[in-house]
Amino acid sequence: MSTFRVHFATNRNHLPDNKLEIFGKSFNPDGVAALRYGYAEFDDGARPLAVTVYPEEADENGFKVKGSDRFLADLHRSMSGEKSDTLIFIHGFNVPFMGALAAGAELAREVRVEGRALNVVVFSWPSDGAAVPLMSYYSDREDARASGPAVARAFLRLKTYLTEELSTDEFCQRRLHLMAHSMGAYVLRNGLQAVIAKDPKSLVRLFDQVLLAAPDEDDDTFEEDGKLKLLPYIGRQVTVYYNPRDRALLVSDKTKANPDRLGSDGPRLIDLIPKKVVLVDCRNIAAAADAFTQHSYYINSRAVSRDIAAVLLGLEPDAIANREFVAPKRSWRIAVEAPA
Repeated sequence: MSTFRVHFATNRNHLPDNKLEIFGKSFNPDGVAALRYGYAEFDDGARPLAVTVYPEEADENGFKVKGSDRFLADLHRSMSGEKSDTLIFIHGFNVPFMGALAAGAELAREVRVEGRALNVVVFSWPSDGAAVPLMSYYSDREDARASGPAVARAFLRLKTYLTEELSTDEFCQRRLHLMAHSMGAYVLRNGLQAVIAKDPKSLVRLFDQVLLAAPDEDDDTFEEDGKLKLLPYIGRQVTVYYNPRDRALLVSDKTKANPDRLGSDGPRLIDLIPKKVVLVDCRNIAAAADAFTQHSYYINSRAVSRDIAAVLLGLEPDAIANREFVAPKRSWRIAVEAPA
């Protein structure tokens, strides 16, 4: 039986006595920006086997080694080996810790870039993981907002590692990508704002591709400095996957007093979006992938998995198969579900 790893960073509370669900629904007691790092082992069917948390302790020489140091060293070794690029994934609303890692495992299994498996790193924030109408949504949204400093801390640690700790001959020639699903886009927004507040000059291009899948984010987000207007600064291209029939975002829009959602109909004013932003309409395949909510097509659709792989490969939007261009929307539309 072959196995693979999904790495993680989390600001959830640690539950060391648990076997798999080793992080809970609350924040790290050391603070909302305090992070623990580790990895989960999965079998080739994407079933979890074990979770390892990197220790915060001294090495054999007595020097303090943080979990982030061990995490970055392991990730660098993985990227320098037979694996492909690394995708950092921020999950959405109502997802427990192992549910987030399972989604990361599906991405690792289904999205192949040049035939190679992705390294996947999950950023897991304390989503409730319990569908209590209204209450859990508002709780998760507050937790998503409060997780911004943790995202900023992880971003700045990664930046320091890449720009100050790695020598030129240690660069592995692989790429880093970033993906946020649903309310994860709101986590990302608050992380971006936390980086800007700490040091605007730190907003540099660490990622090649940035993907927003069914983002539970305002449709004017690319117009506002306080939202995601500056997101293109950290990546070469931003791709937004949206679906006008997304029932989860319809609920967010109509019952939670949120403005129109980016993940439903795309940006409010298409003439104002940055040229780096590419729109992909998923209405043709969303129902077959996720009949109830039409919200989780990013991991349940072969067509979207192949589209994501093409985006991560760096193909130009007009060179990606199974797309058609809708001129009035300035958007691409995935045409049909892909065969098995």
